[in-house]
Formats: sequence, structure tokens, C-alpha cells
Amino acid sequence: MIEILVLVRFCKRLAEIARSKHRSGSWGAVGAVGWIGGEVSGAIVGVKSSTDGASIYVFAILGAIIGALLAYAIVKTRSVLPLDPDFPTATVVR
Repeated sequence: MIEILVLVRFCKRLAEIARSKHRSGSWGAVGAVGWIGGEVSGAIVGVKSSTDGASIYVFAILGAIIGALLAYAIVKTRSVLPLDPDFPTATVVR
């Protein structure tokens, strides 16, 4: 349960970073893909190298951390998109 909460917060943070660079907030999905993909890959490596459940879990968590770090690096290194002065951004009118 804690892992899910951390994953949701991580994806929201990546979306904030992407929006600050004038990009879509859907870049937060890169975090979920990296996290879950890394976790599955780490579990597969753990199964291949050991039969102990604890070590498989450790490999899965290490894979998730590596996947999350890669996702963070991908979003963080995106360049800032310039705003077009002839195209106003959408604002909420009250």
C-alpha cells in the first residue's frame, strides 16, 4: 500500500516538472512505466538468480528504484518548450 502511495506522489511530481517546462502533464506516466517495468524486470532477474523470496523482492525493489531514476532523468532532461506569443494560453474566466 505504501508503494502505491509513493508511486502516485512520484508520478504527480514528474507531471509538475513537465508542466513547468510547458509540456503535458502526461509525462508523469513515464514514472509509472519506469517504476513498474523496473520492478518486473528486477523480479525476473531475482527469480533467475535465486529462489529465496526475500532476495527476489530485493531485486524487484532495486529494479523499481532504477526504473524510477531513469524516468526522473528522462523528464528532468526535457528542454523547456517556448511559448508562442501569438497563441495565448488557456485561462479560466470567472
